[in-house]
Amino acid sequence: MIDPGGGLTRNADVIDPGLEAATDPRAKPVIGADRQRELVAARLSAERRRLFIVGALLSLAAPLLPYLTGAWETAWFALAAAPLPLAARALIFLVGFHVALAVVLLPLGYYGGFVLPRAYGLSRQSFRAWGIDWFKATLVSTALASAVGGVFLGTVATTGPSWWWVFGLFVSIVGLLLVFITPYVLVPLFFKMRPLADSATVDRIHALVNRAGAPVRDVCSLDFSRRTAEANAAVIGLGRSRRVVIADTLLAEFAPAEVDAVVAHELGHQVHRDVQRLLLGNATLIWVGLYVASRVTGAALPILSLPSLGYVPGYPMLLFVVELFFLLLSPLLNWWSRRLESAADRFALALTGDPAAFAAAMRRIGAQNLVELRPPRWSEVLLATHPALHRRIQLAESSTPPTPPPAHPFSSSSPPPARPLPTANFNREASREASRGPSRDGEKASWRHHKINIGG
Repeated sequence: MIDPGGGLTRNADVIDPGLEAATDPRAKPVIGADRQRELVAARLSAERRRLFIVGALLSLAAPLLPYLTGAWETAWFALAAAPLPLAARALIFLVGFHVALAVVLLPLGYYGGFVLPRAYGLSRQSFRAWGIDWFKATLVSTALASAVGGVFLGTVATTGPSWWWVFGLFVSIVGLLLVFITPYVLVPLFFKMRPLADSATVDRIHALVNRAGAPVRDVCSLDFSRRTAEANAAVIGLGRSRRVVIADTLLAEFAPAEVDAVVAHELGHQVHRDVQRLLLGNATLIWVGLYVASRVTGAALPILSLPSLGYVPGYPMLLFVVELFFLLLSPLLNWWSRRLESAADRFALALTGDPAAFAAAMRRIGAQNLVELRPPRWSEVLLATHPALHRRIQLAESSTPPTPPPAHPFSSSSPPPARPLPTANFNREASREASRGPSRDGEKASWRHHKINIGG
């Protein structure tokens, strides 16, 4: 097994018992387990940052280098000998190109999606199960990317100077449809989504929904536990397809008030119309990019060594430019995402009126999902789609809970005992920060082809 600390082989006879307790939620707590878990989360986050950098560079190099060496043109001219219509040959080329990219990126996907989670006690999947999920994800992404690429080439060939706005309209409609069909098509490919059977939880969630004024079609559970120990929740879909989905790991490990806090955050995104705002923001960015591209095409084509935008073997070069465009803009998009997430946090605190439960939920998510408490500031600014965990906890701890109504003078009942916080949490440092006074809350959210970060 990969050693979380440095990538060396880990011997079962020399495992640190504190580290084992930190990565295995079933293990009995030992002295220093909280600190051990913080260190493990920091190591995992550092590994993922390195993977992101390597993956970004590889995603840029994979389409570019074969084009510079003439490999893509060689493949295209080989296809030209086949007795097929141009449209069919173009589609075969696009599918082959995106499959080749998926294969090139497979080692990173395997390490980041299978090896690391298993090494850190997060994954419960077998290699076979992970491979099936990878195949399904690759099939969907290849089909979608090839279709979009084909429409782009066809639009350039048939609409002349109007190609940029015709293609922009198509991409915008596709983005809207994807959000709408996610509960019906995409989520069921990877998870079993069932109406939640726990009537008490359903009643609580519907009460939250009614107070928030964000109607949903159903409250469902997702079988996260078959794949991972991590917990999450989200509100997915648009209009009549909108549903609250809660991971079974969240329902099993979190107190009811903590579940409500997480769901209230997701309802905040709905009330603030963050999905629509993100769709509009991304569509605006795409339209501006397409318009600029249409104006600089004449000067850019010689630099890119392309005879035209519709040159089929030149498609990988165009994809390289698009990847670079969004990579350079990602810090700005992440900043906006963090603002939306922070606003959803504040909404959840106001909706539930229970800052203690929200802070406890954040600590439990940090412990269960191995989220780094205090990532490096550069990482938060450039890469993070959500505020740092300690900022979210401080936001809750600096909030003033509503004053409870006075007890009836003749009441003999006493309030039920509070559910204890999780043994493994990141409370120490956050409490010290809170004792020095409230800090300026950072803001963090995510557009990814999410998350789902399901749940933001």
